[in-house]
Amino acid sequence: MRGKAGKPVEFGAKLDISFVDGFTRLEYLSFDSYNEAGTLRQTIEKYRERTGHYPARVLADKIYRNRDNLNFCKEHGIRLSGPALGIPKKDEQPDRKQNYIDECERVEVERRFSLAKRKCNLGMVTAKLTDTAFHCIAMSIVVLNLRKLMLSLHVFLQQHFLYFRFFEFSFIQTLIRLYAFFVKTKFITINLA
Repeated sequence: MRGKAGKPVEFGAKLDISFVDGFTRLEYLSFDSYNEAGTLRQTIEKYRERTGHYPARVLADKIYRNRDNLNFCKEHGIRLSGPALGIPKKDEQPDRKQNYIDECERVEVERRFSLAKRKCNLGMVTAKLTDTAFHCIAMSIVVLNLRKLMLSLHVFLQQHFLYFRFFEFSFIQTLIRLYAFFVKTKFITINLA
């Protein structure tokens, strides 16, 4: 239970996600009240452990742009998107084009939250136990990534098999035709015994 501006009390889990190469990763999940800015360093270090290098840039909300996070990113050569801290200098013009591009790309994280809530039941978690709720939330993120894989597979099949005109009706009918083709040409043998 957390207090929040505009609402006296808010219930539920608070989570941080990252979005890399089209896939969503659950970085931090807690029922306790915490400041999201404190988890940025941990998230970046997890990224380094997975990939072997630090990211070139981090597109994050304004809450993540505090002195500690800015110094950490500067030490490791990471560009943290967003406006500079403090009062803007009169002679210094912000790079509006880069800020616009960063903001457009950062919106993808918000889109992932929206998709997870609408399509993957993240907004419908009714589990009573903490561990069960954590598992339900994690499964929503897994389903979100499976959804991405399914759509990628559909696009791949459309691009590479369009020449053979397999996609005249629907995706399911196409898979049935592919299966029938492989059975007919003896690429797949069926043992019913």
